[in-house]
Amino acid sequence: MSPNSGKTGETPSTGTRFRNFEQILEATTDGIVTLDKEGRYTYANVAAEKILGVPRELILERTFDQAEWKLSTLKGNPLPDEENAFKRVLQEKKGIYGLKMVIERPDGEKVIIATNAAPLYDAAGHFEGVVVGLTDVTEQHELLERNTAFHYIVAHDLRIPLTVIQGHAEMLKGAFREGYVKSIILQNIEGILEGAGKMEAMIEDLVDTARIETGQVFLEKESIHLETFVWSLLHRSQEGIDANRLTTQIPQNLPSILVDPDRLERILLNLLNNALKFSPPDSKVVIRASEGGGEIKISVTDQGKGLTPKDCSCLFKRFSLVKDPRVSGGVGLGLYICRLLVEVHGGRIWVESKVGQGSSFHFTLPIAEEEPVGWPGWRRK
Repeated sequence: MSPNSGKTGETPSTGTRFRNFEQILEATTDGIVTLDKEGRYTYANVAAEKILGVPRELILERTFDQAEWKLSTLKGNPLPDEENAFKRVLQEKKGIYGLKMVIERPDGEKVIIATNAAPLYDAAGHFEGVVVGLTDVTEQHELLERNTAFHYIVAHDLRIPLTVIQGHAEMLKGAFREGYVKSIILQNIEGILEGAGKMEAMIEDLVDTARIETGQVFLEKESIHLETFVWSLLHRSQEGIDANRLTTQIPQNLPSILVDPDRLERILLNLLNNALKFSPPDSKVVIRASEGGGEIKISVTDQGKGLTPKDCSCLFKRFSLVKDPRVSGGVGLGLYICRLLVEVHGGRIWVESKVGQGSSFHFTLPIAEEEPVGWPGWRRK
């Protein structure tokens, strides 16, 4: 800055303004590159290095079509000329905005970017090159795809129980219209109730997810004995769970835990239902608990077919469904809700599994500072 630049009414020198502009380009989170009219890179900021996965000195040694990274469409096909923002601006000398493409870095990682490109002209109006902005939209694109898949799943899975309800209702209407009731009427009613129950569960998952993600879930924590709580839960849930297949291994002398009992019930029932559903009908599911590191670890172990490492890595994400021809229904929110509920308690949840050897779902909860008063087995929803 010049000696007089601090005086009122004076502006910084051209050199200083240029340095400030360069600092802004280096600080921005969007990748910025420039190319000359031959298509050779002349500038790349720090963000561009990260997006392209190549040091800027190597970027500046390349032209747009002779680089270490590869360009493709969102579907994985080679990028056609009409979707190549670099080439279009060089040829047409017109701005191109919002084009999406995939960059495959030299290390094999793929990044989805939104590209904005515009021509550069000198003071005399002669075409000098191109400036390109690269915005990493990988996460937004994946979220959009998941939401699209989610809407499809919801529409599909809600339609199944709804069709069952409609079918049984039509049969009931016909039976009553003819003035008699057969034994099949009971089956119709059971079918209607089962279909309605599935729809209610899906809707409840959707509502709970929205509430938790927006911070509208308020915990009513209590100090409880885990063994007593689990015993009471299994006793109350016999109609919905095959209790004969469940085994508990919970030490009586475990410290109490500080939890919202209704939320803990939701977590346990979800894990138990999954374990029973995805394992052979004659196999056992074990509920274990142990103390360590100032917390209680609770585990639900089944003897199912196990999970692949890929399934384990995404199991607790939104809309994640494990493909199993024996099991249908659900919108892929059950384990995601379990994760959110465990985390709002200050715990963590994970899975250990090997294909052919079953799965163990573990989660932790904080130990209560004070022992509970009374026996919590009376609690019912």
